[in-house]
Amino acid sequence: MGVTELGVTEPTAATMRLDGGHPALDLVNTIYGQVGEPPEHDVLATPEDLVTFAHRVGLADDAARSSAEALAAARALRAALDAVLRAHLGQGPPAPAGGEDVAAAARAALGSADLGPHGAAFAWTWPERDPFTPVHRLALAAVGLLTDAAELARLHGCAGCCWLYLDRSRNGTRRWCSMADCGTEAKKRRYVERRRERRGDATR
Repeated sequence: MGVTELGVTEPTAATMRLDGGHPALDLVNTIYGQVGEPPEHDVLATPEDLVTFAHRVGLADDAARSSAEALAAARALRAALDAVLRAHLGQGPPAPAGGEDVAAAARAALGSADLGPHGAAFAWTWPERDPFTPVHRLALAAVGLLTDAAELARLHGCAGCCWLYLDRSRNGTRRWCSMADCGTEAKKRRYVERRRERRGDATR
């Protein structure tokens, strides 16, 4: 776990919050920062980070491996998916190329997969030690999200950072990726602003 010059602990693949509500959104959320601004931190820094992240979201086995090439593919999938989702939310321009790139990643995943028994049904499978297996699983998860109208209807962008999430709250009014983080920071800012306004009124 890294520590910045200011003493703030940086998130890692092992410690980042998983607030997206879907593995594909958690992949997008491995970038920290503000919408439209350069990334402040990238959790997927090494091939090992990709394995750790994929394992945490349930898309990697204990024997999973990765490589520099697989990490690059995961980052490319992340960028393409981010563009498509933000266009869907109206936070960016239409992203036909992004959609094509996600589709290409899904086709590559299916092209290298086998269909085999899985419990009472069947499932796509890949060799456990194939470095691209986590990427293939993330690609199919991304397509699953993009083709699910009910899930996309719950898609929101955090009001405090660049993260995306599915709002499954009862009244559908969630504004933050996490109340413990962005929500708390927003409350602090409003509190400081109210105190400043009250002091200004008192001096007048």
